Amino acid sequence: MKTNFFRRIVSIAAAAACMLSVSGFVSVDSDEAYAAETTMTAFEITENMQIGWNVGNSLDATSGLTNPGLSTETAWGNPKVTQELIDAVKAKGFNTIRVPTTWYQHLDSDNNIDEEWLARVKEVVDYAYNQGMYVILNIHHEDWINRSDFEDAYDEMSPKLIKVWTQIAEYFADYDQHLIFEGMNEPRVTDVSYEWTGTQAAYEVVNKLNADFVETIRNIESPYQYTRLLMIPSYCASSYDYIYSYMEIPDDDYIAVSLHAYSPYDFAMNTDVDDSAHETFTDKYKADLDSLFGNMRSYFTDNDIPVVIGEFGASNFDNTEARCEWAEYFISCTKKYGIPCVLWDNNAYTNSGNAGEAHGYINRTTLEWYENSEPVVDAMMSVINDSSIVWGSERKSPVYTHPDIDSGTTLYESETGQTIDASVSGGNCTANYDVSWEILENKDVAIEFTGDTPILAFMDSSWGNWTEISPYHVDTETGIAYYSYDTIKASWTASTEPVHLCARTGGTTTITQISLIEYPEVTQVVETTTEADDDILYGDTNLDGVITVSDAVSILSYASNSQKYPLTEDQLDAADVYQRGDGVDNLDALSVQRLISSAIDALPESYMTA
Repeated sequence: MKTNFFRRIVSIAAAAACMLSVSGFVSVDSDEAYAAETTMTAFEITENMQIGWNVGNSLDATSGLTNPGLSTETAWGNPKVTQELIDAVKAKGFNTIRVPTTWYQHLDSDNNIDEEWLARVKEVVDYAYNQGMYVILNIHHEDWINRSDFEDAYDEMSPKLIKVWTQIAEYFADYDQHLIFEGMNEPRVTDVSYEWTGTQAAYEVVNKLNADFVETIRNIESPYQYTRLLMIPSYCASSYDYIYSYMEIPDDDYIAVSLHAYSPYDFAMNTDVDDSAHETFTDKYKADLDSLFGNMRSYFTDNDIPVVIGEFGASNFDNTEARCEWAEYFISCTKKYGIPCVLWDNNAYTNSGNAGEAHGYINRTTLEWYENSEPVVDAMMSVINDSSIVWGSERKSPVYTHPDIDSGTTLYESETGQTIDASVSGGNCTANYDVSWEILENKDVAIEFTGDTPILAFMDSSWGNWTEISPYHVDTETGIAYYSYDTIKASWTASTEPVHLCARTGGTTTITQISLIEYPEVTQVVETTTEADDDILYGDTNLDGVITVSDAVSILSYASNSQKYPLTEDQLDAADVYQRGDGVDNLDALSVQRLISSAIDALPESYMTA
């Protein structure tokens, strides 16, 4: 499994130099520190977001020269966004508004944003922000990002991205953590056959642009410079693990991965399938979602990286009952996994002339909810309001204790292995191996591999009914992926039986063994929170009742060499300012530095309490 997560290292010397350059150090006593304004962690922000709504096809509409200036907002037929619209959405139960915004039509030749457009964007943001809602602001439909030469255009895109986001960040600098910035929408190569799957070169460009975005925001002076939640997308915001496994996540406590999930696609949007595909929300679709969200958990929330599904939805195919079942299952999964979702609404109510894109929920003229879509929203809200489904209760994957891969029936084994490559025509699958329901029943398929995580495929005796599933668990230490019989059974919809099995890849994978083994022992991980000791003044490493530069230096010294500069247990408790459960490090010292800087009176309360 590819886990190219990188960590940006802050050197001890650099941190110390930063501290020594600050003038006007002040000491802060306990009462002053606890009087500070509360600051939320990234996971507290995403928990509070819970469920959101997109103002789609409004500020993100593009028009060429037909609708210049502020009139671009109505270029795609939607009326201007109003306070009344946002009020109606909030009254329905949504507490997050995503404001997709296109900027390129409002830039001059030096990439300066038109002031009138900035003011209009602010006006729409304020409709939600001023009543305590969370707001996601992004750059959307930018023709200078989504382009045919994307793989080779980083040097042209980067300075423009930096300049645009510098202006946005400065304009909204005083907005608190309720305002979230999303670096890009669906960055991708256009006008090519692989637009929605990408290439290694394209993935690397997305990683570099994401890093530019994060660094830009963190360098803009603001009270929320380091604590504003920033959303970064995978290539085309794909929710498929074979694409987002190439993401590089900056080492920043306020980063969330931004994914889009119109899933399962055959049910939600695909018009190239039989109408019956939209009529029933089947067990196969449930298995597809289980796999989709399970992979998100394995890659991200298991590694303490928040996920926000910035767009999701199921198009209106006159299938309200099935959409309600889909909505209930979808939101039940994401709520348990602690993943907020933002519903895409483009105000297109029917599929006539807009096949697969009927994502209208509220009539933006009458402010009434569409008859066939309101029950879908109500199904979502019933889950959000159901106290028996606990937010984030399954944010961490269970602990699986698998039998040895050699303990069962081996279908294939080789020290050198089979290498499969998606870039080679006909070369993205292994050889086929014979199976049956009888030998698969109540077994896991275990695949030992290196490279990209394989996808398991099954076919019947005539090589038809090609059915794919993703692993429910990947052990990165042993390099073994596990696929469940229950998922295979749910995904197989044909009246025939599976007879052939093979492994497929979306990248490059080497398979060394495929076996059928018994189910694992499963232990569910339950996260608990520990109340802080009210007697601890977090940041007061020297335990003298005040916070000074010597406390920061003590933390830096300990982080550089804990053997040479040890701290007692009580000192370590006080030094762990962030209370993240991963020990004392440079970030704790930098937090103390912010406190004793003349520019800040006291650390936020959440830095001082668990």
